[in-house]
Amino acid sequence: MAQAHQTVRGGQFLASDVGPNDVFTREDLTDEQRLFGRAASEFMRGEVVPREARLYAHDWDLTRELLRKAGDLDLLRLEIPEAYGGLGLDKVSSAFVAESMAVNPSFGGSIGAHTAIGTLPLVYFGTDAQKAKYLPKLASGALIAAYALTEPQAGSDALAAKTTARLTDDGRYYVLNGQKMWITNGGFADLFTIFAKVDGDKFTAFLVERGMGVVSGSDEKKLGLDGSSTTALMLDNVKVPVENVLGRIGEGHKVAFNVLNFGRVKLGARNIACAKIALAHAAGYAKERRQFGRAISEFGLIKRKLAEMSIRCYVGDAMVYRALGDVDRALEAVDPHDSAAVLTTIEGFAVECSINKVYTSEALAFAVDEALQVFGGNGYSREFPAERAYRDARITRIYEGTNEINRLIIPTRLLKQGLAAGGSGLRAEGKGQRAEGSGRGAKGKGQRAEGKGLGARDGVVASERSLLGHAKRLALGLLREAADTYGGGLKEEQEVLADIADVIIDIYAIESAVARTEKMCAAQGDDALAGLAVDATRAYAGDAADRIARAARQVGRALAARDRGASLADLSAPIAAFGGIEGIAARRRIADAVVAGGKHPL
Repeated sequence: MAQAHQTVRGGQFLASDVGPNDVFTREDLTDEQRLFGRAASEFMRGEVVPREARLYAHDWDLTRELLRKAGDLDLLRLEIPEAYGGLGLDKVSSAFVAESMAVNPSFGGSIGAHTAIGTLPLVYFGTDAQKAKYLPKLASGALIAAYALTEPQAGSDALAAKTTARLTDDGRYYVLNGQKMWITNGGFADLFTIFAKVDGDKFTAFLVERGMGVVSGSDEKKLGLDGSSTTALMLDNVKVPVENVLGRIGEGHKVAFNVLNFGRVKLGARNIACAKIALAHAAGYAKERRQFGRAISEFGLIKRKLAEMSIRCYVGDAMVYRALGDVDRALEAVDPHDSAAVLTTIEGFAVECSINKVYTSEALAFAVDEALQVFGGNGYSREFPAERAYRDARITRIYEGTNEINRLIIPTRLLKQGLAAGGSGLRAEGKGQRAEGSGRGAKGKGQRAEGKGLGARDGVVASERSLLGHAKRLALGLLREAADTYGGGLKEEQEVLADIADVIIDIYAIESAVARTEKMCAAQGDDALAGLAVDATRAYAGDAADRIARAARQVGRALAARDRGASLADLSAPIAAFGGIEGIAARRRIADAVVAGGKHPL
C-alpha cells in the first residue's frame, strides 16, 4: 500500500510536524536509482581511480576523455529533459550518482560542475532553440560546460560584478569585457554560463562558447582538488550573439542564485560520501595500528572519534535525502515544461539547501580532521590517504556560497516568508505543533512514552521528539524577538542571525534523524542496524540540545542589552534541562560496528 505523505513546502518545517512517513530516506532508494549509483561507482573505480596521477598532473585531455566515457554511461544526462537527449530523472537519482563519484573529489568536482551548475542554467532558463543547440552535446560529453559568476572583487557579493556587456550598433551581438575567477573546468570547457551587466547595471546571464573569444588563465595552484581545472577567464571584446542571452536581460540573479540552490543540495550528498570514505580509511588504519600491545581501535578516545564521524554521516544522510525527496515531491505537482513554476518551487527550498550545505560541509571538515588525527603522524604524510582528503575538503565551506552567507540566508529568508504571510506562518506560535512536539510515531501514533529500548516501538525516540517540539518553539521565538528588536537593522546583526541559524540547522538535523530512525525501526524491527540508528539519533540530539541552549543564551544576552527577549528564558528552559542518552556507551556500540565492518554501518 502506498504511503500517504503530507504536503511539504520549503521553509515550513519550523511550523509543522514531520513524521517518518513524510520523509524520503536513503533506505527508500529504488533499484533503478541504486543501479545508476552502482554504474557511477564502477566507472570511478575502473576508469578514474587508476588514472588519478594523470589528473593530478593536469592532463585535461584525459579529463575530457573520462567525461565522454561518463556520457556513454548516461551519467551526464540524468537531469537533461528526454526531448534533448537526456533522461529527465529526479533530484534524488542525480544526487545519488554524485555521491557515488566521491571516491575522487577532483573528478567529482569536474563532472559536477558540468552536470549541475554548468548544464542546469540552460535546462531551466534556456529557450527551445538554445536547448536544441547545446543540450544534446552536453548530454553526450561532446561539449563540456562551466559556470562563471565569481570575479576578483565580486565573490559572495555576486551582484557587484564589473564584467560588462554592450549591445553592438547593429543589435546583433553583446560585447563582453571583464574577468572571472575560480572557474571549475575553466581550462578546457567549451560552453560557459557567464554573468555580465548590460549597460553597466542590468545583471544578465549569457551562453558563451569558447570560440567567441574566451581566454583561460593558467590553472590555480590550489590547496586541494588539484586534479580539477580551476582558472580565471579573460573576456576581451567577446562577441556573443543576442540569441545567446540566457533568461531575461536584468534577471541574471534568478539564474545565478537558483542554480546555486541546485548545487548546494547535491553537494551535500557528495560531502557526506566523502566523510564516509574518510571514516572507512580511519577505521581500517585504527584496526591495523598497534600501540601499547593492542590495536588503537580498542581505545576509548579513538572509538569516540570513529563513532562521532559515523553519527554525523547518519544525520547528514537523513537531512540530504529528506530535502531531495521533498523537492522531488513538490516538483511532481508542477508542469515540468513550466520553467517559472519549477524555479519557484525549487527556490522555495532555499533554506533547506543552505542548511544542508552548511551542515554537510562542516560534518565533512570534522570527519577529515578526525581521520587525520587517527592516523597520527602518518596522517600528515602524502603516503597515506588522510592528507589529501583533508586538503580536498576545505573548499566545501567556501564554494557554492560561503557558510557565513548561507547562515545569514537561513533566518532572513524564514523571516521574509513569515512577514509575507501577514503575521501568520513563521511569525506565529508554531501552529500545528503538539504540546510535546510528539509528531507521528513509527506506526502513525503519537509518541508520548519515554523510550526504553527498541521494544517500545512508539516511544523509541520519544524524548527526542519532545525536545524537537520545544526547540521549534524556541526558534520561532528567537526569530520573532530578533525581528521585533532590531527591525530593519537586523541584517546588520550578523552574529545574532548566525546563532539563530545554528539553532535552526540543529532542529532540521534532529528532526531528519528522528524521522529516519522511526521509519527504519518500523521497517526493520529490533535488528542491530535499527539499534545503531537509535543510538546515533539520541547521541546527536543530546549534543544538539547543548548547542541550541548555548546559542539561545547568546541571542538572549544580545537582546537583553536592549531590554528585550525576556520570554526566551522560558522557551529555553526545557532545552537546557534535556537529559539525553548516556553517550559513552552509545558511541562505543557505534564505534564497534564501524570497526567490525570497516566503514559507516548505516
